[in-house]
Amino acid sequence: MNDSQRQSLLGAIAISSGVAGNGNITPQQRADAFANLEQFKTYPGRVAACVDMIGCASLQIAGAGNAPLDVTVPGKLYALGVIQAFLKVGYNDLNESDRGQLRASIVLAARQLAMRGEASSGITDGSIRILAVKIAALLADLALREFPQRWQTFVSDLFSPVSQGGMWCEAGAELGGNTIGVKICLECLKLITEDCTDSDYNARISTTRRNDILLGLNEMSKQILPPLFELLSKQFSDVKSAKSTLLAMHQYLASNGRSEAQMTPDERAQFQQQKDKRDAAGGVVADILGTIEKFCQSMPLDWMFVVDNGVDIVSALLYLLQEDVAKIQVLSVACLQQLAMRKLDQNQWFRLISSLPSAILEASNAAAQRANERGIAPNSVDMLVGQLEFHRNLSKMLSTTVSAHLAYINSDKDIASGSGAKFEAVSSLLGLISEMSSHPSGVVCGEQINMWVALLRDPAIVRTTVLSAHLERVLIAFVTHIVKIRWNDVWEQEHPYSALIEASWDDDDEYHDWIGNLRSKSSQLFRSISSVEPRIAVTVIHSKIRTLLNAHRNGEPRDELNNQNNELTAKSTACVQFEAASQPLDNILYGLPSWSVDDGSYDEKRSGIRSVVRPILSELANMIVSWDPKDIWLKFRRTTLLEALKHLWKYDPSTLATGVDSLLMYLSAQDNPPNERLSEDVIGLRKKSGVSLVAVSKVVPHLLVPWLSQLSERAKALLTSGGLSPINEMHLYEFLSCVATAVENPADRSNFVADVLANAMQTLESPTIQSAIQSRDGLLNFMGIAQAGTDPSCVTSTDFVKKVKKDFQLLFSCLNQLLSVGKRCNEAARKRPNGGLPVQNLNTVVEDLHNFPDEGPISINDLAVNDPFVPLWPKLLPTLLQVLDSIFRVWHADCQVALLQNSVQRYALAISDDEAYLATKQESSVGGVFGKGGTAGSIISGTDRRDMNLAPKWSGWFNELRNNCFQLLGLLCAQRVSISFPGCVSPPQHLILENLTLPHFKLLGPVRSRNFASVSKAGANCNRPRASSIHGASSFQSILETIHRIDDAHLSSTSVSIPSHSNFAAYF
Repeated sequence: MNDSQRQSLLGAIAISSGVAGNGNITPQQRADAFANLEQFKTYPGRVAACVDMIGCASLQIAGAGNAPLDVTVPGKLYALGVIQAFLKVGYNDLNESDRGQLRASIVLAARQLAMRGEASSGITDGSIRILAVKIAALLADLALREFPQRWQTFVSDLFSPVSQGGMWCEAGAELGGNTIGVKICLECLKLITEDCTDSDYNARISTTRRNDILLGLNEMSKQILPPLFELLSKQFSDVKSAKSTLLAMHQYLASNGRSEAQMTPDERAQFQQQKDKRDAAGGVVADILGTIEKFCQSMPLDWMFVVDNGVDIVSALLYLLQEDVAKIQVLSVACLQQLAMRKLDQNQWFRLISSLPSAILEASNAAAQRANERGIAPNSVDMLVGQLEFHRNLSKMLSTTVSAHLAYINSDKDIASGSGAKFEAVSSLLGLISEMSSHPSGVVCGEQINMWVALLRDPAIVRTTVLSAHLERVLIAFVTHIVKIRWNDVWEQEHPYSALIEASWDDDDEYHDWIGNLRSKSSQLFRSISSVEPRIAVTVIHSKIRTLLNAHRNGEPRDELNNQNNELTAKSTACVQFEAASQPLDNILYGLPSWSVDDGSYDEKRSGIRSVVRPILSELANMIVSWDPKDIWLKFRRTTLLEALKHLWKYDPSTLATGVDSLLMYLSAQDNPPNERLSEDVIGLRKKSGVSLVAVSKVVPHLLVPWLSQLSERAKALLTSGGLSPINEMHLYEFLSCVATAVENPADRSNFVADVLANAMQTLESPTIQSAIQSRDGLLNFMGIAQAGTDPSCVTSTDFVKKVKKDFQLLFSCLNQLLSVGKRCNEAARKRPNGGLPVQNLNTVVEDLHNFPDEGPISINDLAVNDPFVPLWPKLLPTLLQVLDSIFRVWHADCQVALLQNSVQRYALAISDDEAYLATKQESSVGGVFGKGGTAGSIISGTDRRDMNLAPKWSGWFNELRNNCFQLLGLLCAQRVSISFPGCVSPPQHLILENLTLPHFKLLGPVRSRNFASVSKAGANCNRPRASSIHGASSFQSILETIHRIDDAHLSSTSVSIPSHSNFAAYF
């Protein structure tokens, strides 16, 4: 390449890099410059030209007015990039001599940059760093191809002192201007180590080549580690020396009553010189630690653990935990973290854990000394903020060190015996980790949870005493940290640790994600601690609840109040504290081993623990049950605590009746003062109370049987009061059905269920409901559809809408209550010892317990022995079939034609917003039907089922009725009532069969018709031989067989002449 071509190339580089300026450059000139640079990459002599450019002291061209433009940095970067690209495609084609020359040229360029003599004059420090990184990457690429076979002098070329032709600093001398040379060497080693890391995701070089390089580096380790360790020691000494000098300067100024701002020019120059020395030395130490981290990750462990001629990397890393300049202590922890994740042998691991506590203690003392020198109180918020990153990474590293080597703990005899040096080392380390869990920032504690869970799940470890001394502190820490932080207090700087919290999480969204994850993992931790050390767990949670009740029994300090009624809100301090107590209470009680609370006979040790645990639990239950808060939100929190007691009530039911009575009382809770419309807080309390009642009844139904009559009377009073919402009525019915299944006497059980469902059955038999379901017209009138044909405005009339809604809820809630109780009774029947089969037939059932034997009739009374719901079917089934008949007739062609012609009534045949949402297959996390991107209001533009409008409600109501009836029919078959005895199914066949002809059935649409067919088909398949042999079941059997034929035809038939939901758009 001649001078003209070179100037043209440099000019293109100047234009592309912006050195030539942007004001006078046209788009065409930029395009030409880009084309020249791309064309040069295919020039045969490009490598020699680039090598020449790299070796030049400076690269200049004539600019505007013949003023020189310096393009040294962009020119050399471009040349290095061209050479690096050549290594990937053309390097293998070079002969040995050309390869050697290319390597020598690159090494020479690196030495010239490292020396920073005249060859680098005019280049800023930032530009030199950029060039150094690029050259280091190029040297690493060459080493990956040549070392050790063809580049045997690689290590000496880098780690020899500058005076001997290398790039490293002189032994024992000040680093001076050779910082760049050291950084090139360190960066090059780091890149090589990364590329040679054995990983499924690292396919840059072959395994054979990777092994060759690692073997070569291992053989040359004595030429790499000693100069690295010596430089680390020297630079760290410079850091300490500069810091001591700066401290002495501060003390001198303080003794003379002066500050830094009052220093003389000479003093300021000396002060700045020491700061620069400290920062420069600290930067080199940080670079060295960055390379050592890669060594800890990939290189042989002997590099770190073997002490050879004073080189002890692990001891150095432990010592560096004291220094905070340039984040040296954080980088040291990162190196130890990489070691902790390796497969250390037992001696290496015990050496590490034995040294860590003393090293961390020295680091803590050093931090306290620094805080004292800066005038900061020990463990103050400012000090904790400054140390947060170090503490968090340290907690993670210590946890990894333990959890990655559990085998050394559970297999060691000294640890198992609870004595010896190894036991003391492990116990000391766990004590340090448990102490760190009390850090005010939850992120430090959160790094440990996986380790504690792993330790507690290891059966060999929990049998030792190595954990016992630390679990109480750990449990207290996690119980404390799961309390939610009010982020408004942080923003307003009202929280005592606001600065620390802001340093721990970026915003409230990140915090809420973190607290949710912590709580999820903490459940397992609480249960494990309770199972291993029940005395500690019970003592801690008892102390926590007692402290909360003493401090916040009446809502103190009564902050974040509701302005309307002066009551507590969910954000009030008392509510936040009690909310966080329910999770550990529930999990601790759930995790208690049975021997710690039951009345069994155990050994002396277990009996001693039980004698402590049971009185504490009894006092705990009495404290919660006797607490009588007045605020709605405190009642809500008490409900969660009462629900947690269900695990204790299995063994000690002394407070069960009082607790259940409180939950029943909360079902009818009112606002204070009472309002005509319940507030959201009261509705939430009622729902939670109902859920808690069901949860308690599922765990201890047999213990509630003695209060059966009282519960029945209380339930009747609540149901007849008219103040319960439909969902609360469902909760109450499910609660009572759970209790009913625990009644031993079949007759009493059936009578109780019948008594519980008496209101629902009476409502279904009432004239209002019967007139509504006896015909299609009655049902249309009942749902307000018929009235809309004569007066379309009635669908938006508030009074009319409320009346229709109330009537429909009355019908639907009755059917839903029956379904819920029936399911619960059937589930309980299947769990009985006889598997739900009649007692008199058990002797004939040998192999298959899923079907009755084929001989003889089965009385419904026999079925009622196991399932108390069965006797209700003779009364319920006619009504159920009549509801289905009326619904099916709405989809007859004549009715559809009439409804579709009306602009309002047609919406009774439309799909619902919910069906449209399910058809789009959207994620529910965005808010569902009414969330962003939901389908609310898409069927009837501008209105949805939440509005005071009947039209968007009709389709959903039909779906609810159909699905409820289908499930009841499935329950009928599951309970074997369809084949129970002659005459059980007495309604006329035509009520159903007339609607199951293929054309009518298809009018329901594919989803709805197959829904009914699939549910009923399951019933038809139930005991088919048995059903066909009982003449009394012929009516129902005909229905089910018709469904089979229709279902088969539905799959094969494709032509229907009557409009379906798929072409409703033509009408709307």
